[in-house]
Amino acid sequence: MVKISRKIRTDILVVGSGLSGIKVSKELADQQHHVLLATKMKVASGSSFYPLKASLGTQVSKDKKDEQTFLSDIEDLSRGMHRQDLAEVYVQEIPERVKEYKDIGVNAKKLEGERKACFAPHSRDIYLLSDWDQIRENVREIFSQYDHLAIMEKTVVITLIKKEQRIVGALLLDEKNELVLVECKAAILATGGFGSIYKHNLNPNDVDGSGHILALEAGASLVNMEFIQFIPGITTPRYKTLFGEHTLMYCHDIVGENGESLLDSFLPEGLSKKECLEIRSTHGPFTHSLESKYFDIAMMKQIISSRSEKGFQLLYDEKLYENQEEFYTVYLNWLKEKNVHLIENEIRITPFAHASNGGVYIDIYGRTGVEGLYAIGELSCNIEGANRLGGNSTGACMVFGKRAAVHCGEYVRGIGVHEISEDEGHAHLEKLFGANGKMKRITASVSDSELKRIEEQAHHIIDKIKEVMWYYGNVVRTEKQLTQALQEISSLELQMDVRLFFQQPASRRLAIKAKNFIKLSQILLQAMLERKESRGAHYREDHPHEDPAFEQRLFVSESQTGTMQFTFLNQ
Repeated sequence: MVKISRKIRTDILVVGSGLSGIKVSKELADQQHHVLLATKMKVASGSSFYPLKASLGTQVSKDKKDEQTFLSDIEDLSRGMHRQDLAEVYVQEIPERVKEYKDIGVNAKKLEGERKACFAPHSRDIYLLSDWDQIRENVREIFSQYDHLAIMEKTVVITLIKKEQRIVGALLLDEKNELVLVECKAAILATGGFGSIYKHNLNPNDVDGSGHILALEAGASLVNMEFIQFIPGITTPRYKTLFGEHTLMYCHDIVGENGESLLDSFLPEGLSKKECLEIRSTHGPFTHSLESKYFDIAMMKQIISSRSEKGFQLLYDEKLYENQEEFYTVYLNWLKEKNVHLIENEIRITPFAHASNGGVYIDIYGRTGVEGLYAIGELSCNIEGANRLGGNSTGACMVFGKRAAVHCGEYVRGIGVHEISEDEGHAHLEKLFGANGKMKRITASVSDSELKRIEEQAHHIIDKIKEVMWYYGNVVRTEKQLTQALQEISSLELQMDVRLFFQQPASRRLAIKAKNFIKLSQILLQAMLERKESRGAHYREDHPHEDPAFEQRLFVSESQTGTMQFTFLNQ
């Protein structure tokens, strides 16, 4: 039997250490609760602290009048797929929450004047967050002041434990790959999105959808999972560098391997190349909602047919470097530090997975519907719908991190901690990783060659899932491709001996990731298949128009037998 090495008791388990995890942990510690913060990497990690660009932004309501305009902007871009109550809370509370960035060690600088965020039709105040290394140091210094805030880095949460229909604990895998049993009154998941399930993504490796699976298996629902942001990323000269879409204002064309224009054969009559590029310069992620969609569709169609991942060259006007607006100079100087010059170098781009608009279904306090379980940050299906307004994701971490802390703090004061036996912990492991009812005792050590074979097989399965997702669940989707992808994932699932992977301490992390990737990829592909229309970030080439019959949100839940259920609901 796999041994549980130790037991930890705390009030609240927080999982994830991006902006939302940091915010909620400090708020709870300020309330004098005992907090255990578990993070896969080091503190201040995840997409919040991934150095893709010089800064991130937060969009803020200007005044009471602008709150209604801001709500209309969110509603228009969401294409009917957002939650109005969450959006109302955000626009009302974000002006106060940006003032609290400094309390968690984040430098937030207000830009001069007003500016339109990505997709935003109206200008408003934008706060830039920057200097990630300094923020990390600040967060560590702040957290060190709390004796009742414990941190476990390089730690994976395997499963949450419920008793009497509420969260009472969790099983963790620590940095030594040893099992730890946690007893807690509540859990707050702040694990971010799932971009790394795609071969080409603009996320760190720990943004892998683990929180989605934890929540789903605990009884929560997922919603809007088919709406995923794909953003052009640079492949050459520096792979996985974030592309500044605003520079397309100075772009003449995007061309293939032989110098031929990608756009010529895709643009409809009445839309010029110049118009398409100018519209595309106003937003980072792909959307079906604007005519700039042909820019991304042309790239992905060429990739699917050629199976080439080199990317496509952009042809720029030298006037780009004459623009002295801060929005341009900050980005171009940041590229210069990375030895990238948009005129002097050959610049190639391709669609990269970036952020998820959908996630765990929550209310205005981050509650998931499972007692004692909260979800915040990108993990949650927050104020976004089919499209996401720029500058809202960072702000939502602050708004709902605060709200979850307030509600959870009150919740845990009224309850005690449940005792969890090691046998109960093992029962959860049996359910997740057992074979034929029981995990077999290892009677002999595994040879180095056998262990290497196990690890190679796990890596192969994970890498293959990432490739399948990138080719078939990217910008361009069809029933044929999605069905083929689901068949390939099912074949990989049959090859995977998750019990054997998990029994070896060295391959336990791979076992957890492979198990989660199998389930998550099936959920994503099936959600894309269920929505037989095109709306926002979801484009079906075989259903290229928005269909009023699908003006409902797609919910995913797991039955007690482990079957996934997909249901369109008006909520």
